[in-house]
Amino acid sequence: MADLTRLVDVSLPIRGNMLLHPGDPAPVLRQLSSVERGDPLTLSELTIGCHVGTHIDAPAHFIADGSTVDQLDGKHFAGPAVVLDLTGRKEITRGDVETLSLATGQHILLKTDNSFLLGSNEFADTYCYLTCEAAEFLLGFDPLSIGIDYYSLDPPSATEFAAHLAVARHGKPAYVCLDLRRITPGNYFFFGFPLNILGVEGFPVRAILAPSTAESVDMGEP
Repeated sequence: MADLTRLVDVSLPIRGNMLLHPGDPAPVLRQLSSVERGDPLTLSELTIGCHVGTHIDAPAHFIADGSTVDQLDGKHFAGPAVVLDLTGRKEITRGDVETLSLATGQHILLKTDNSFLLGSNEFADTYCYLTCEAAEFLLGFDPLSIGIDYYSLDPPSATEFAAHLAVARHGKPAYVCLDLRRITPGNYFFFGFPLNILGVEGFPVRAILAPSTAESVDMGEP
């Protein structure tokens, strides 16, 4: 059972100077009116890329006939999850994940040394990534999604995005930039809901983990 009294936010705050993937535009929040300035109401406008911060990549991000965010079944946005400890690695290989005890039908979230890179606003091309062979092995467990704690499942030099393509071809979404710094590896219930926007290939999410009654979470500052 999940402990819904101890929800932990694992999404990055959206702000103008946040960590971005190279080439992505920074989000812009503009206040159109304000009660403090005498207006009858406060009204804001947000301009944001679909792949900024903690977000979901739908299959359509990588394959032409893949599902867009609105076409994904709701089970991909919430469900049982496991956070795996894969720290201390430059890349995650099939050998790294073959030894893990995994159940079918859950969100598989990979905690790596990337979590410690999330504290910087500068993009680091030294992040840990997932090999295609490792991705294929994890996909054999029919996961609801595969998630990682930086901007990509693939290495920074990737031009064909083999791991992301494997996930997309299985009809699964990927969650990226999950902030797992405070999270103890183990079993959880995961929430990662995007807005229901028609036809988009990805969108930011408010990602939440609810620990199982057997797990612990460090609730202090990261």
